[in-house]
Amino acid sequence: MVGCPTCGAALRFDIASQKMACDHCGNLFETQKLSDNSSRDDARSSQFDSYVYICPSCGAELLTTDKNDAVGFCQYCGGASMIYEKMRQEWKPDYIIPFKVTKEDCKKAYCKEVRRHPFVSRKYSKSDLIESFRGIYMPYWSYRAVMSGQFRVPAQSGRQHVSLNTYEIIHYDVVGNSNLALEGYSRDASINFDDDISDALAPYEYRQQMPFAPGYLSGFYAESGDVSAHEYDSAINLETKDDAVNILVNDNAVKSCCEKLKITPNPDEVRAKVNIESAKRTLNPVWFMSYRNGKQITYATVNGQTGKVAADLPLNPLRILLFALGLSAAIFGIIALLMNVIPSIPSIKANGTLGLCLILMNAGMFYLQNSFNRTVSGKGGTRTRVATGGYTLSLIVCLFAFIGAITDGSYEKDRFFICIIPMMATAVIMLFAHFRQAADTSLIKKMATDNTSVLRTRVITEAKSFLRKVVWLKLAMYLSIAIGAMIVYIDPAYNAVSYGACFVAAAELFGLALFHIHFQTNVAKRPLPQFNKKGARYDEN
Repeated sequence: MVGCPTCGAALRFDIASQKMACDHCGNLFETQKLSDNSSRDDARSSQFDSYVYICPSCGAELLTTDKNDAVGFCQYCGGASMIYEKMRQEWKPDYIIPFKVTKEDCKKAYCKEVRRHPFVSRKYSKSDLIESFRGIYMPYWSYRAVMSGQFRVPAQSGRQHVSLNTYEIIHYDVVGNSNLALEGYSRDASINFDDDISDALAPYEYRQQMPFAPGYLSGFYAESGDVSAHEYDSAINLETKDDAVNILVNDNAVKSCCEKLKITPNPDEVRAKVNIESAKRTLNPVWFMSYRNGKQITYATVNGQTGKVAADLPLNPLRILLFALGLSAAIFGIIALLMNVIPSIPSIKANGTLGLCLILMNAGMFYLQNSFNRTVSGKGGTRTRVATGGYTLSLIVCLFAFIGAITDGSYEKDRFFICIIPMMATAVIMLFAHFRQAADTSLIKKMATDNTSVLRTRVITEAKSFLRKVVWLKLAMYLSIAIGAMIVYIDPAYNAVSYGACFVAAAELFGLALFHIHFQTNVAKRPLPQFNKKGARYDEN
């Protein structure tokens, strides 16, 4: 406990003022200038006194500097209480990033994130639940690395025409000397804190870190680090090499020397010497909340410096089903409008309705698989967003072109060709998007679970199981698309055939959606954790 120099009452760290505040006399004090009056802490000591609370259910530990504090429940397993064990001395971290985001701002950021996902149950943003957000300082290692000495980067010339059917590409090694020091690399030092959450909350702004003082912990909790700094040596080495080479190849001197060469800085092919010069222990701020439901639990975290949200948000199957039914009703309502209400537009025949269903079925398969790939890969990169945007634009053009081509029973040649050309062009683009998506999906089948977090291993395992379960359904759907396209082309006189094919397509897409809902719901919930003295493990029994 840090006492007030004026009245002796306990101080707390005030996020708004970034100072120590006394609720008794109202004074504010600079955190760095105060010491813990109840312990032997001072600037020369390498340790500080902390009070340890242990969860009897899962074994998780939380530290606090306030001896009058009481931890009501465990953030990791949702247990009803945590037991005070003893006071012990903890090694001081080198630096700390103080909380900048208040609890009120944290709750607003989290509720905004929940609202962005319309299929998430509103129970995850109930007021009594979000009040359980707790400020916890998570331990991190902050690295400084140096790439020095000779480096070698592969490069290649442009394709040059040598003879009639012969082209030449010359490969080079760009060699030079470097002496680059890079810092700001960080990894969490707690086995209890899942790496996926840690990565999702990044980055932290390390230029705002402060020398550690126990006062920053007043009113908050902390975890003690239990991961060695050398655990991440290989990952930091690759990351440093990648950044250093990118800096070098974008240097003006290197560009002028290699202006006609295409430099390919693949970290696996770069030859350079990287040394991790130092690893400093830091504490980073995280607002942490858990929601327990039976033997499963979901986590919600907010970066206490930037306000970035990383949360498990299980989908609500009922919401998705109601949305699917509503969307289906809207689509068939529009078709009925075209057929019966607007006399200026010729009616769409049964085979035209089937064509629309096939296009929408194709789109549904793409968007469901795209959501699956993004969930498993854990990335929403620019390439994925651009591919999805291009597919959506192509889908809209294809739909309008198809409707334009079939709404005239006489199929006037000029109008037919004006519509059929963009329809075929966009159909090819959509097919290409499916092929690229299939290539991404095939990479998921090859994913290894070695050296991955427990949650990540579980997601990959669930994903592979999901792909095995739906393979026959997707083959049946592709077969339905092929047969349906043939029916549309033949234009059968029996409308029952076309409407029957529509029903089959809708049922198949609905079944695929159910599989995806089940997968997304499963991977967003974690089994209850169990921790031991060596670290963390998950006990699913």
